[in-house]
Amino acid sequence: MDDKHVDKEIKESLLKNTDHTSKQKEDLWKNIESRLALGEESTRNNVTHMEAKQMKLEPTKRKSKSWLTGSIAAAVLIGIFTTATDTGQAFVNNVKELFAPEKQVVREIEGMPEEQEVILNEGKAGYIIYIDEERYTLIEEESLDRIVLKEKLDDMYPEVSMTIQQVADKTPIELAAEISAELKKSFATVKEVEVVTNPIDGLLISAIDGDEWDSLVTQVYIVSNEKEGSFIIQQNYFLEASEGHGARFNQMLKDFTILENTEE
Repeated sequence: MDDKHVDKEIKESLLKNTDHTSKQKEDLWKNIESRLALGEESTRNNVTHMEAKQMKLEPTKRKSKSWLTGSIAAAVLIGIFTTATDTGQAFVNNVKELFAPEKQVVREIEGMPEEQEVILNEGKAGYIIYIDEERYTLIEEESLDRIVLKEKLDDMYPEVSMTIQQVADKTPIELAAEISAELKKSFATVKEVEVVTNPIDGLLISAIDGDEWDSLVTQVYIVSNEKEGSFIIQQNYFLEASEGHGARFNQMLKDFTILENTEE
């Protein structure tokens, strides 16, 4: 079997069973496919042992998703598979499921299983994420993307949102110090910077402004962009919404995947 034929079969497997009724979703998939990373897996880890030690952090091994984008692109565009093995088929099936334009998932929210239909969205800063579009929508602003509630809350409720932005020239460690200092100006309690692996690999700064039902809560995740910079992902909600909107935002982050064309 020649390479061209193998490439064609792999691409057809990746695209099979996606929703062809929506041209917008097809175009999104094609755009993502064309922009997936080529080349070797990035081994850069901005949260080094020395830096973490200086910050009094105990680093854990980051589970980078950069291997995934590189492997997908290699399979689709340069034909790393030479035979149609069972292992290869299982790989493309997993990739197909991960990047399906929409999928049904069961999430545990407030201790109860909840079935959701989530939709693939591409952020302008070079990432993809699945969003529960029954409740939320992604709005592109000048300097960041904002995921907000579709339902307008009464003025008595604090803001509920998750913002995503990329900083091209600062590592997570550098940003963590800056953001922590800034949050301490306006929040009663700001926890020490943590190294986390769930729902995403990176650093976490948690802040809360009291213990009332409407007390402001901010969770800031800082993630390496696999180059010289970082993604800042900030969740804003109120204390009573922690197990609802807070949990849903975290579920979205589990599918956050960086694409190749991040900002230089």
